[in-house]
Amino acid sequence: MISTRDFARALTGIGLLYKFDARAWGVFDKSPQGFWSAFVVAVILAPLQLTHEFVTFDPAKTTLAFMPYAIVQVLSYVLMWTLFPFAMMYIARLLGRTPRYFWYLVPYIWMQLPISLGLYSVAVLNDFALLPDVVVAVVNPLALVAFAVYGTYVAGLGLQITTGTAVGLVVLDYVLTQLALTLITQI
Repeated sequence: MISTRDFARALTGIGLLYKFDARAWGVFDKSPQGFWSAFVVAVILAPLQLTHEFVTFDPAKTTLAFMPYAIVQVLSYVLMWTLFPFAMMYIARLLGRTPRYFWYLVPYIWMQLPISLGLYSVAVLNDFALLPDVVVAVVNPLALVAFAVYGTYVAGLGLQITTGTAVGLVVLDYVLTQLALTLITQI
């Protein structure tokens, strides 16, 4: 899927992104192969996210037994990671930025690793009563702000668009994710 060398390079790129250093774009593999390799982020985060979903399973809140519920959660996780990149194929075309698609999405996917790793780790620790609810109450909004700030930065530089349009893309990603989650919970 991804070599150790490429993974290390991506971590270097993340570090540069988090310093608002445009040299990050020279580190990431912005090819189609690099795009698919970036989804290792989703693979890394899956155990934490799915553990959270499985631990918080409440039969009173769903008509599904645990195994169908687990399958739905896995499928929703895949949907959460693929819906926005799919939508961006069309949005990039509308914005006249199709050649910059990978320049945007590769760093954007990698940018989510530290934020989501912290967010999911706190959620799982809280699920097992190892962290108080107040930590979740503080971490969740901080993660949302970090996602908005870095997501806007990556969209702006990656697609070479205005800050307003970049903010709009971050909001779109958030809305699509929430919409997918809402639809999934209706099952």
